[in-house]
Amino acid sequence: MGEPLGLLKVIVVQGKRLVVRDFKSSDPYVIVKLGNQTAKTRVISSCLNPVWNEELSFSLKESAEILNLQVFDKDRFKADDKMGHAHLSLQPLISAARLRQILGVSSGETTLRKVIPDTDNCLAWDSTISCINGEVVQDVWLRLSDVDSGEIELKIKLTNPSPVAPSRSR
Repeated sequence: MGEPLGLLKVIVVQGKRLVVRDFKSSDPYVIVKLGNQTAKTRVISSCLNPVWNEELSFSLKESAEILNLQVFDKDRFKADDKMGHAHLSLQPLISAARLRQILGVSSGETTLRKVIPDTDNCLAWDSTISCINGEVVQDVWLRLSDVDSGEIELKIKLTNPSPVAPSRSR
């Protein structure tokens, strides 16, 4: 099942250059999944550059290391259209949270780690993980897959991280 690591807050900030799925625009919303937990933003009508600024909360467990998101166009009379998907490995965030605890950083702002685009994520460009007033925070732009264009901005915060377990020698 995995050890609880803390509360993961995912702020779906905005989308840019999303694809057209209706006549001239789209009515986008985002579904975020972490393990068996799912949350959804509200629908923004007729917009290809939506601003949500919605916070979705998840319980982060050791076993759930990949954050998945899907963007859809809301349709009234038929199935919602896919507008792309993306994923992000949470392992860098988890290891940065452990580093923060080891270093005892709890106030002010400290950069803990830089994450570069690779196969473990859909990052549009480099991202940094910082400790800001006791929270481990990562700002990311994710490039949507399986579509011609589209990016989603997220701010991810790990709060109330559980204490670091003592390491076991092997």
